[in-house]
Amino acid sequence: MPVTMLTTRDAAHQMREAYQSNDPERIEQAWEAMQQSIASGVCEQMRGEADWFRAHQDDSAVLAGRGYRRLTSQETRWYERVIEALRSDRPQEAFTSIVGTDSEEDLMPTTIIEDVYRRLTEEHPLLKRLDIQRTGYLTKWILNKHSRQKAVWGPITATVTQEITSSFQVVDIKQNKLSCFVLLELGMLDLGPVFLDNYIRTCMLEANACGLESAVICGTGINMPAGMDRDLGASSYNTSTGWKQKTAIEVTSFSPAEYGALVAKLATDENGKRRTFSQATLICSMSDYLTKIMPATTLLTSAGTYARDLFPFPTEVIVSEFCTDGNPILGLPEEYMLAMGTASRSGVITYDDSVKFLEDQRAFKLVEYADGRAADNTSFLLLDISELEPAYLTVKQLTEAAGTSGSSGAEETS
Repeated sequence: MPVTMLTTRDAAHQMREAYQSNDPERIEQAWEAMQQSIASGVCEQMRGEADWFRAHQDDSAVLAGRGYRRLTSQETRWYERVIEALRSDRPQEAFTSIVGTDSEEDLMPTTIIEDVYRRLTEEHPLLKRLDIQRTGYLTKWILNKHSRQKAVWGPITATVTQEITSSFQVVDIKQNKLSCFVLLELGMLDLGPVFLDNYIRTCMLEANACGLESAVICGTGINMPAGMDRDLGASSYNTSTGWKQKTAIEVTSFSPAEYGALVAKLATDENGKRRTFSQATLICSMSDYLTKIMPATTLLTSAGTYARDLFPFPTEVIVSEFCTDGNPILGLPEEYMLAMGTASRSGVITYDDSVKFLEDQRAFKLVEYADGRAADNTSFLLLDISELEPAYLTVKQLTEAAGTSGSSGAEETS
């Protein structure tokens, strides 16, 4: 019986619901469906371009115009070895010979990974705003927890009475594996290294974007990053379900007084230290933006045009598929730290024979390690906008005391 492939959008929606359920089995199934939809979509697109690519594969300018990179000599050599392994009758052993040593020439060139993350930050506005740290082959990540102490003034001859220290936390990046499998028809290997590079980078880009963004927003912290919507208090963690979701704050309007008080909650960290920032970010679903946030931040001007995204405090709105309807997140994305490390010095791609497909296809895995969390438990707020009111002009009635000159009443429009 043929397997029905989900579209990438449907698979992303399924993944969002799986993450919110905190069910490991549902998350695994949703992630597998996402990987299949990405690989199938890219493979179908490339199959349609195969004849065109064969006719132009020696013209770097034409290829660049269609989104294909000009490979470095190191990248070309590496992909040629991967293609040779994929064509082999014993691909698993061939892959072991390629990525089984610590030789630099056996590693996936870092330029490939760097290009993927450059595109990630360019094409996905939320990920662009995060504090992403590429840790290479490191599997431990040391975090400064932003504690601060004041130096003490005193006479030059006085002894040092205040030690300036900073608390640190060690995070094991290796605990959280971000992986996807890629399907490739053997006949498409004839298109060569440039095609394979584009195919692999596209699969890595889409899988990373979906996997990272979903975890960054609503990850439980169990075998994945802790999401922005999670309460990172010590009593909030459960070894089975991870971090609890924050308690949503009810918001009924974006008036200066109410919105200012809301943003002010971000201005003090969990240790009572003040932080300054010039802009906040509101992350919401498309449905919430169109039905709640847009009406609350849009006004008709005197010129007969609409002015939108009018917030009392500078705020960037980012729409994400993985944000729950009714519960947007207000916060400071630059305070979210995401560490990305390569699986091992043996490289990123490994052959995978656990997935059984037709004989004319090869499946291989792309594996990386990742972990992330907010730098502070007050960096993000989970909101409840179910009762959010649309924006409107208010009229204030001012009544003058009897016996004063002028009219008995006046109206002030704000």
